[in-house]
Amino acid sequence: MREKRKQSFSERNGLVAAPDQLRLYEISNQFRLLVDYAFQSEIERNTVWGPGRSSLGTWVNVAKDLHVKFYRKSIGTFNDSANILKEQLENCTRTYEYNRLFDLIEFFVGHRAITSTLQVDLINAFLEAGLAYRIIDLQVVAIGTAEQADTFLNAVDDAEESGFAGAREHLVSSGKMLAEKDWRSSVRESIHAVESVAKNISEDEKGTLGSALKKIGKRKVINEKLKAAFEKLYSYTNDENTAARHAIVFPDSVQVDEADALFMLGACASFVSYLIAKNVDG
Repeated sequence: MREKRKQSFSERNGLVAAPDQLRLYEISNQFRLLVDYAFQSEIERNTVWGPGRSSLGTWVNVAKDLHVKFYRKSIGTFNDSANILKEQLENCTRTYEYNRLFDLIEFFVGHRAITSTLQVDLINAFLEAGLAYRIIDLQVVAIGTAEQADTFLNAVDDAEESGFAGAREHLVSSGKMLAEKDWRSSVRESIHAVESVAKNISEDEKGTLGSALKKIGKRKVINEKLKAAFEKLYSYTNDENTAARHAIVFPDSVQVDEADALFMLGACASFVSYLIAKNVDG
């Protein structure tokens, strides 16, 4: 199993944590409960109740495959009791490490005989718990990376240590909005973090990010191509289909999703650290 990355200053001192979508190699208790509930509900839907015992009915073949192909036990030790299966899966969801639990989930979502209800419930468990993973093409994949988490936390530390309190506040707020699945607000707070640093460095408190970057660029503190690239990102946040920085006039036209928010948080956090480093070095 991969070793977890070292904690940043902010994490060690309980000042801030990376958004859930960037916290790889971790699963929450909420996620475990949601997965267990999905399993238990599926078993209940397929249980056949008889005198003194219960059996798995039409779902018995799924349970047999689980017993032999996943648990790697002899078919001769298989028991079709619904209660036994429920206890086994409850124990798995409660005790498995994240990678083993993901293996179990992939076994179920990829099984030909499970119901679409269970498949949807397991997919939604990742969404509802806000994990750094999603189910795509019947596999658990990461939507964030440890590097993105480091970039975010390092930017928070850089802003803290360099006295850019406004930027730090916006970065933390962006992470909070990301965890709350408010993608549009997360994008807005990310760009505000850069705007705060740029205005501070350029001493142009009343201007826009664009004007602040132009002033900084005239001093040749930042690379011209990087400045131009970020001006385009700034323009993206003003796009009529995104409108991330402005009031929502036509809600249906606002097109910001989780991928957008994740990208903008990473890009803006990197640029915050870059601007601070250039300002300090300059």
